Amino acid sequence: MLGPRFLPRTLRGAGGIRLIDMPGVRYPESVLHGPKGADAASGKAHREPPRWGVSSRQAAEMLGVSPRTARALLNRNRAKYQLVAQKGSPACLYWDKRVVQRLAAKRLPLVTKIPDRLCSAREACYILLVARSTLMRYVKMKLLKEYSIRHVTPTGVRKLSYYLRADVRKLAGKRNAARARAEEARRERMQQWWAKQKDSLSPPPCVME
Repeated sequence: MLGPRFLPRTLRGAGGIRLIDMPGVRYPESVLHGPKGADAASGKAHREPPRWGVSSRQAAEMLGVSPRTARALLNRNRAKYQLVAQKGSPACLYWDKRVVQRLAAKRLPLVTKIPDRLCSAREACYILLVARSTLMRYVKMKLLKEYSIRHVTPTGVRKLSYYLRADVRKLAGKRNAARARAEEARRERMQQWWAKQKDSLSPPPCVME
C-alpha cells in the first residue's frame, strides 16, 4: 500500500488525533501512535517526568559514561523510557531507574591509575616476544588471565585489557626454557647429520696389492 504524500488529519476530542480514513493508504506507525515514548493520547511529549525514571544526564553519571553512550547502552538493553517536555529546551528522555542501576552494578569500576602489578597488552607482547594474536591465544588456552579495567585517559574513558606482570614473566621464562631446549635438540640433530655426512664422504681405505 502507498503512503500519503501529505497527512490529512482532523483534531477531535480532548487533544486526540484522528486521521482521515483514506482507502489504499497506510499511515506510518510514528503518525498513528506518535513518537516512541510520547503520550499515547496526544502524541506529544509528557509534561511531567515519571517517578520511576531518571534523565539521560543522571543515567550517564550513574554509569560513568557520556549521555550519548548512556542512551546507546540503555537502548541496547531495551530500557523503558518516556519523552518529557522541558521549558525553553528540547524534550528530554527519562529512563527506567531500575535498569540503570542494574547496568551500573554490572559495569567495571572506574580507576584513574593502573596498578604497577598489571601490564598492558603491548607490554605483555614485548616481554613474551609474540604478536597480539598469540597473546589472545594464550588467554583462550588459559595460560594467562585477562583483566578488563575502565580508566580515564586523555581522550576519555576507555576499557582496556591488562595482565598480571608476574604471570607474564613466568610464562616468558617457560617459553625461553622451551626455546632453549628446542635449540639444543636442533643442534644435536645437526651434529648427528654432519657426522653421517662426514662418514659417507670419507675416502675408502687403501688396499695393498
